Order: sequence, then structure tokens, then C-alpha cells
Amino acid sequence: MIAVLASELDPEAQALVAGWSDAGAALLSAEDLCAPGWIFYPRDPTRGVAIVSGRRVKICELRAVVTRRPAVVAEELVRINSADRAYVAAETNAFLVAWLSALPCRVVNRPTPNSLCGPAWDALHWRAAATKAGLAWDNSPTQKQAHIVVVCGSNALFARNQREKLSALTLARIAKVEFLAVRVRGGKICGASVAPDLACKEVRAALLKLLVEAK
Repeated sequence: MIAVLASELDPEAQALVAGWSDAGAALLSAEDLCAPGWIFYPRDPTRGVAIVSGRRVKICELRAVVTRRPAVVAEELVRINSADRAYVAAETNAFLVAWLSALPCRVVNRPTPNSLCGPAWDALHWRAAATKAGLAWDNSPTQKQAHIVVVCGSNALFARNQREKLSALTLARIAKVEFLAVRVRGGKICGASVAPDLACKEVRAALLKLLVEAK
């Protein structure tokens, strides 16, 4: 199974699950996170159990997890008393950081203490990381004529030359992510996001190939 950790209100995640049905993809929603039956053994996570799309799934049956959300928000936890939702959301996010970090299968992207889907970096942090690595950065405020290079594992989709490919892969390595959208203009990086647009068929196909080849 491929679990897609996302909101039920995320149309891209819903489309991803539908398109990957033959690969056994299923949505892991906030509703699932509130359901009874979860088992987590930090020292041996393969013995654990998760609830995915309303059913119990052994961790050893998980081929991969795609994380499409930075956090679980209190408003989604409709099963929980409204007075307790903020606390439960905080505890749920803390649990997910530990759980995703411990999973033996491929997780795209692995969590950080502040985000479930990779580093929660702002534009200044991305610029600093790129500059420190010697990558050219375009600080112009305009976004015209920019295009997106999508890093997916060792691939850099839509890179127009070797320089763009190496720059995007280097930035992904610095951020310790496998899936990254890098905005490029004039051969220079001008932005990045750990949540690439999944509307593109090529991106979805490359991501599925990465996950399927994980085992």
C-alpha cells in the first residue's frame, strides 16, 4: 500500500489516490488519525498498525508514504470535543513526526520538527541555503519567465540544461528531501517548495516510479 497523508479537502491528493488505485494507494486523513487501533513501537515500527482510509493496515504492508501536508489543524478533528482540538492537534503532529521518522518504508518527504513534509523554510532560508552551497540565486521580485524544475529522487524533471539539473538536485540534497519544486529563471534559482504541483502527469508518474521502486 502507498499511503497519502493529506487532507480530505486536498483535491490534488484525492486525484493522486484515484490515479494510483492500481498501485494500492489510499488516503490517510485526519479522520483516520482520530480512529482507534493505532499501534506504534518506536524500537520496532514494523510491528505496528496504522488506520488508513478507515481500515487497519500493518506497517509491514506499507510500501511508501507520501506526505502532502505540513501539519494537522485543529479544525479537521471533528471527532474531538471542540475544547480539546488544539491540544489533540498538537499531540497528533508530534506523534506523526515520530511515526514518519521511524517508518522503515520510503517517506516522501520525511518530516522535520516544524513540518510533516520537509523543512518549513521561508524564502530567505531557501536563499541562504542555496547561496551557502554556491548556487546562483535570482533575487528579482518579478516571477515572469520563471519555470519549475521538479526533483523526484535522482531525477530533475523539466530542467533545461545540466546546470539547472545539478542546482535543483543540490538544493534538494541540502534540504534532505526527495521531492522538491525549484523555481528557476535565467539559469538561477528564485524559489522552492516541498509540495510540488501534482496536476502534471509526468510528475505523478515519476513520483509513483520512485515509490514503486522503493522495494
